[in-house]
Amino acid sequence: MSKLIIEWWKALRGTITPVPNKNSILKLIPAAVLTDELVTLHNVPRTSDVKYLLEIYEKLWGVYAWLDEHSLRLDSSWIHSYEIDAELSIKMKASVMFSGPLLSRFGQVYMPTPQWCKLWTRPLDAFIENMKKMGCEYTYDNWAYTVTTQSWLVGTHVTQWFPSVTATENLILMAVRAKGTTVIENAACEPHVQDMCNMLVSMWAQINWIGSNRLTIEWVSQLNWTTRSVISDHLDVAWIIAATVMTWWEVTINNAVVSHMDLTLQAMRKLWIDVSISREKDTIFVWTQKDLVIKKTIKWDILELAAWPWPLLPMDLMPVLLVLALHCEWSAMITNSYYSSQFFFVQELAKMKARTVMADPHRIITFGPTKRQPANMLCWDIIQSSYGMLMACLAAQGTSTLNAITPLFRRFPNFVDEFNSLWGSLELVD
Repeated sequence: MSKLIIEWWKALRGTITPVPNKNSILKLIPAAVLTDELVTLHNVPRTSDVKYLLEIYEKLWGVYAWLDEHSLRLDSSWIHSYEIDAELSIKMKASVMFSGPLLSRFGQVYMPTPQWCKLWTRPLDAFIENMKKMGCEYTYDNWAYTVTTQSWLVGTHVTQWFPSVTATENLILMAVRAKGTTVIENAACEPHVQDMCNMLVSMWAQINWIGSNRLTIEWVSQLNWTTRSVISDHLDVAWIIAATVMTWWEVTINNAVVSHMDLTLQAMRKLWIDVSISREKDTIFVWTQKDLVIKKTIKWDILELAAWPWPLLPMDLMPVLLVLALHCEWSAMITNSYYSSQFFFVQELAKMKARTVMADPHRIITFGPTKRQPANMLCWDIIQSSYGMLMACLAAQGTSTLNAITPLFRRFPNFVDEFNSLWGSLELVD
């Protein structure tokens, strides 16, 4: 297994562009199935997840070609299968995102149960319920769902009991070609949901109130070709800010999509972290900030930073905020009510003398500041938890080793080169 050797003494400084949004591209590729015309996507990351998704696309008889290192052309006119490959589906949960487009195209889909997620059980109830509300029926046999519709998908009014991202996105992919009008209440509205909606609109879909939790979608007879560029990952922007602050130097972040960072920056200000932003240039400048202190509440209670659906603090941001809070004086409670195993990586942080108390699997209390000692740690098999551990290693005074780093490459395929370009000192050892 690959490992990273991380030196502390080189601080981060320079200019960087965040990685493309992983969760966005995993929905844009299935969305291309809705048209027989060519779809061209730029700023596509060559991650393992993208590789698996393209293999599924190819098994459906879709044709794709890399135009250059990060530009991808998709031709769905050859697709004639409605069966998602079972072996590939096991490897990634995002395989279910082909369900909506295939239902729209063929009136049926064979959907193997995707792999169990390490964050929590993440049931498919909302996903399947949305299909039923669109007039579909399903059967379950031998670890797979067969979903069918007797005629055309028909628009309807759907109120989701929870703003599930994948359930919302799949419902949108069904609704754009469903007869009539579809209204989605309590819709997820994360940046990657917005990016998919904006791509569909560029293909002549009729979607109103993008970015809100109430979407109205009107039927269109067909979708056309488009050329789109994948947005930057807001989670990567937050990580860069936190890593820069913890290594006491200066970094300029280009293409930061500042409009997606408002609540994250507000949370960081509660830790006495401030940055300069330019909404016109879409840049964020982070400078040297020492002696960080966690603010108390007005009543002098412990500060709680809690994850909620967008536009509030993203759930995947919690490991970064946890490690960042350990860098600050005083205590904070970091809460994620949704994921049941995201915080278990604190047992590895304890090797660095990080002081935390796990109130329960969903709540961690930090006691800082931590004068981190270098350590030999094992990556947690969750992307953002592993990135939190990398951030802790960058701030530890000495040489640290991070083992089994495969999860990092699922979202950040070139992170070693990117951070070494900022004068970091990361050595990848196979």
